[in-house]
Amino acid sequence: MTAARRVILVASLVATTGLTLVLGVTDTFPPASYPTRFFVWNLALAWIPVLFAAAFGVVRRRIWLVPVGLLWLAFLPNAPYLMTDLVHLRRDVEMWRHVMQYGVAAWTGVILGVVSVHLVCRRIERDFGVLTGWIAVVVSIGLCAVGVVIGRFQRWNSWDLVTQPGAVAATTLDWVRSPLTYVQPTGLALAVGALFGLAYLTLWSLWPPRAAVPADESAPDAIGPDLL
Repeated sequence: MTAARRVILVASLVATTGLTLVLGVTDTFPPASYPTRFFVWNLALAWIPVLFAAAFGVVRRRIWLVPVGLLWLAFLPNAPYLMTDLVHLRRDVEMWRHVMQYGVAAWTGVILGVVSVHLVCRRIERDFGVLTGWIAVVVSIGLCAVGVVIGRFQRWNSWDLVTQPGAVAATTLDWVRSPLTYVQPTGLALAVGALFGLAYLTLWSLWPPRAAVPADESAPDAIGPDLL
């Protein structure tokens, strides 16, 4: 992807983020009302995996790929999680505004997630091969769908993986062992995984192939911004 296209991509995502907030602060409800407050927080969290993915793409020492990759994976569900905020839609005279606000937020979250997965995939493809890169895509999207369920139904946050890992693992394993007992979480996981995966494939098909880069990690151009 050319530098101009990268600028347009980032600018578009910043614009949709801003549009979500503008629709909130110009609402008939007081500015910074409940929907706008949680959108500020959730949108900020949705940008974090993109930042970690960018770091993953440019880090020179492979030893740093694991910790940066784990941080990216821990925050990745925050991006598609914005789709589930549609549950807060209210029926009132400003319904059109709320549909637009929630819809733009969901769109922004999905695209942020796709971009971050693509950045990580490109780096893995370059270092470990195309097959490994696609395996990483499938695994990360699957774990992301599980993460959305953990956040929406079990109400855990990304940092709870560090502060309360045992409790997060226990509640998640309880669901994973009996998925048919928890119909709504299982249905949400399948829906998020399918939608996120299809969104990734759609945008992946539009991205031009990346030019070959030197395989030697010590080469000056081996690691650079051209991972999109």
